[in-house]
Amino acid sequence: MKRVFIMLLLILIPALIIAAPSAALIMDKVIETQKADTAAMDLKLTLIEANGTERERRIQTLSQTIDDKTSIITVFLSPESVKNTRFLSVEGNDATEQWIYLPALKRVRKISATEEGGSFMGSDFSYSDMASTTYDADEATHRLIEETATTYVVESIPKTVKSYGKNIATVDKETFLPLKVEFYAPDEKTLLKTLTTLETGTVGTRPITKMVEMKTIATGHATRLEMVQVRYDVPIPAAYFTVRFLETGRL
Repeated sequence: MKRVFIMLLLILIPALIIAAPSAALIMDKVIETQKADTAAMDLKLTLIEANGTERERRIQTLSQTIDDKTSIITVFLSPESVKNTRFLSVEGNDATEQWIYLPALKRVRKISATEEGGSFMGSDFSYSDMASTTYDADEATHRLIEETATTYVVESIPKTVKSYGKNIATVDKETFLPLKVEFYAPDEKTLLKTLTTLETGTVGTRPITKMVEMKTIATGHATRLEMVQVRYDVPIPAAYFTVRFLETGRL
């Protein structure tokens, strides 16, 4: 019986190792699942006051990824008070550069490193959130802190602290979509914001996040972002991802 028990252990232990991927692999899979060469999205952004009052904005976002570097252009379509505001984020080898065009001022302004944690157009998303809400293995140290039958819970501590000291992401095992992300202050203890997935879906065979809500803990203010329409891997002229288009709105 002892020999049989040992043989069972030798069989089961490799299976257990295979069944438990590392935290870094989980987060790489999260990023890989959401990656596309290009994407064109029509979005509804809703600002939600603590008392429940809502203000809606419509935006269009185009993105392209070349050599794992992503560029994103966001254009506000409505309401009139923010119409034609344009925001450009370009990921480089060392840092992500960002610019915003404000039609009232008729000029482009570059977002400085000290502004990355600031609110993006009155929303609960910061400028840095508009570039990414998760870290890859090169950007952070990941640790699997909990596993359930359906989810992984991964703690990510960035190697370079900017807006956040750590993130805790709850990831769906089947789709590798984040179901919830908690954002903590540089002290790694104070919870600043939570990003909750409200609805998921598919485009073809691709799992997608259709609706999320970012909430600021201190104020109770929240921002809901809903994907109205999305197309992946469609031709998008590179000229969209330039400061010239940001300033003129023309290719």
